[in-house]
Amino acid sequence: MRLRKRIITGLCLVGACVLVNVGCGARGTAPVEDGSRDGAGGVLGVEGDQGTEGPSGTAGGAAGQGILSGEALGTGLARESGGGNADSKEDVRARGLEFDYEVNPEDFSLTLYVDGQALPAAGASDERRTERVKTGEDGVSWRYPEEKIRVAVKPEEDYLSVEIGAEAEEDQAFRWPEISAGLYYIPMGEGKRVASDQEEWKLFLDGQELAVNEALSMPFWASVYGDYAVLFIMEHPYRTSLNFSAGPEVSFGVEHRYPAISPNRTNRYRIYVTENDLAAVAKVYRRYVQETGEFVTLEEKAGDNPAVRNLYGAPHIYLHGDLAVSPEDINWPAFRQAMDTPAMRHIMSFFGQSEMETEAKEVFAELGKQDYVAEYQKYIICSYLTEVIKRGDFYEPEVFPEHNEEMRAVLDGQGEPSPYRQIGLNQNALAVNMPDVFHPVNTWLEEETTGLLAEMKEAGIGQAWIGLNSWEQAYVKPELARQAEKQGYLLGAYDSYHSIHEPGKEQWITAKFSDAGLYKDAVVTGPDGEPVKGYKNVGRKLNPTLALPAVKSRMGEIMGTGLPFGSWFVDCDAFGEIYDDYSPEHVTTQEQDLAARMERLAYIRDTYGLVVGSEGGNDFAASTVAFAHGIELKSFAWMDQDMNENRDSEYYMGKYYNSKGGVPEHFSRRVPVKEPYRTVFLDPRYDVPLFKLVYNDSVITSYHWDWSTFKVKGATGDRMVREVLYNVPPLYHLDRAEWERYGDDIARHHKVWSDFSKRAVTREMTEFAYLSGDGAVQMTGYGQDLRAVANFGEETWRYGDIEIPGHSVLIQGEGMELVYTPEVKAENR
Repeated sequence: MRLRKRIITGLCLVGACVLVNVGCGARGTAPVEDGSRDGAGGVLGVEGDQGTEGPSGTAGGAAGQGILSGEALGTGLARESGGGNADSKEDVRARGLEFDYEVNPEDFSLTLYVDGQALPAAGASDERRTERVKTGEDGVSWRYPEEKIRVAVKPEEDYLSVEIGAEAEEDQAFRWPEISAGLYYIPMGEGKRVASDQEEWKLFLDGQELAVNEALSMPFWASVYGDYAVLFIMEHPYRTSLNFSAGPEVSFGVEHRYPAISPNRTNRYRIYVTENDLAAVAKVYRRYVQETGEFVTLEEKAGDNPAVRNLYGAPHIYLHGDLAVSPEDINWPAFRQAMDTPAMRHIMSFFGQSEMETEAKEVFAELGKQDYVAEYQKYIICSYLTEVIKRGDFYEPEVFPEHNEEMRAVLDGQGEPSPYRQIGLNQNALAVNMPDVFHPVNTWLEEETTGLLAEMKEAGIGQAWIGLNSWEQAYVKPELARQAEKQGYLLGAYDSYHSIHEPGKEQWITAKFSDAGLYKDAVVTGPDGEPVKGYKNVGRKLNPTLALPAVKSRMGEIMGTGLPFGSWFVDCDAFGEIYDDYSPEHVTTQEQDLAARMERLAYIRDTYGLVVGSEGGNDFAASTVAFAHGIELKSFAWMDQDMNENRDSEYYMGKYYNSKGGVPEHFSRRVPVKEPYRTVFLDPRYDVPLFKLVYNDSVITSYHWDWSTFKVKGATGDRMVREVLYNVPPLYHLDRAEWERYGDDIARHHKVWSDFSKRAVTREMTEFAYLSGDGAVQMTGYGQDLRAVANFGEETWRYGDIEIPGHSVLIQGEGMELVYTPEVKAENR
């Protein structure tokens, strides 16, 4: 709205109200500025139009009610003129529509008016006593004295600004707005269309408190009223939650907390009106992000690091392998015969310090009574050998007197001591000193690592992101990193700085830090004065503002190996699980917590030239990361006992364990998904690409690693179709066995998906539409001339002259036209 800076008032005797126009010529009522809820009566006449009814035909209400008006320019559904990542002409959908507004300070209800239609943007809360109610050209303001809350409502260019400030110094909370509509667009992950009367959504959302920075990928929602949508953007989403109820239909209130430790005592909303069009809602938010200066395109990121382009058209693959030596690397008859040698006795001397002491002792004892080695025994032995190979005290010169060149380089002190060099020394010590038992080290693990990468390349996978469980996977097989680089694959390791375990009792490598003092001096304390527990209630949460030296130490050691990592994946940092830390020695706000997380992601990215990604991918991280895992399908198994704990249930996700060191059952086990989770998380009819409409050309997003492309029984084909429609990289968990199981299906899908994604990934998603009333047929557009039309239904859909079979997608643009029906083996569907 262009504020015309004129005020028109007219005669209105409705309690203490006068008719006021603020801004653009619409009429309404606002209270006299008398400083109280119970203002004295009076009539104020000012030259101008005679005051009559408000926009909806009502006369303004009781004393103390305020009705203000404002307008927004920009209507219609014009299309972007440019097809690249930067707009050459602004998309007019990015501007809000004209509207008038009516606000009642007593109950803080807010109604917007468009072409005579009333849109109940915020429902009435409990009435409160007001004071210092003021109106003027720049809006209306008032105070709730009991709550010590001040409010200012101000019309801006094409939106209404609502500012709510806390005046007390102690902890405060305030709930507003109260939202009730028949349909919502909510950026839960990629985005969801939520019908307020749908049973599955009612069952799922009733009683839920969704923390905005964690549960929403972007801090907004849109409520639909007929032909229009009311968009609320939360400018300060910290400590804000959407609190849902479903009695009888889905509605929610928004609560914002103002903790005493935070100097920021103000919460702001921007409120827009758009057409009831997903693209319009998303484009308004995209413009808002661009105005903040936080929007960075993929091509801009690639300008800083060209390796970002290796993600274009690349599937995301977690390559599993926990072993430092495999059964194929051992001559088992010779192993049995060597049981009484000094080297073997040295190997067995670490039984008492092993996590698998009982199993290992039993198997080694059994070998003396057998003339064979059973398959399960081989894997127990290799798992135990992996433990001792990673030990810093395994090498003994008296036990391993023979040296090769690699060993001498370590023993002669060439380079800094490190776990990487120690692992190489230990592997070579075994192979050089027990040549009849162990094959040469450079041949170890070939089939599961370099051999697998070579087969992927031969299958047509030209680019891929390869994620390792930890950097130690590359330590035990350095050729893996080198070959990935040679093939044009981005190889990175999983890392985390979220949890820290008690020194000496670490349960996983990322929770172990060289600075033992961090466990006592650098952890998050809750408002109850107790340390916040770590993941799965193990250890504690590490305060990110105090963790950067540990990040630098760890990354310096890893990258100092010279291994050619091209990427890095940091768990949790883009997920939104952030904290106010009440530790007296290092009080930290959520704002500082989040800023420190972004700082460390940027440090890893910029210091080592790595393509950085993280869990979740909520948009506070969009300018920092290049990719994210979780936007397209969030982790939700923890919500249900059958999925999470009940090992007898068909829905059980599986154990985090594989006796052969490969893909754990948790990732390889295929499961059905029950209601309401199937509808909420997997039914494409309720998907809306809100995140892609904003960030397709900025961040590459895939699934949380719990939910790989093949994980859900009966859903593989539709998920492949959706991967094309929404430009989503497939995500796989692979080892040798899983590649043999899925490799053909992966290669067939890659040929189509990758070609499309390379065309779409640097373009803005400019279009989205439901073509069928039930949402089963959807269309997306990228730039000016690339389009996908997906049919998730059973019946054939005719699009123009083209028939699209069920569970298929039409690709059009740049001279191509293809109807793609994923071909998947029956057992993998």
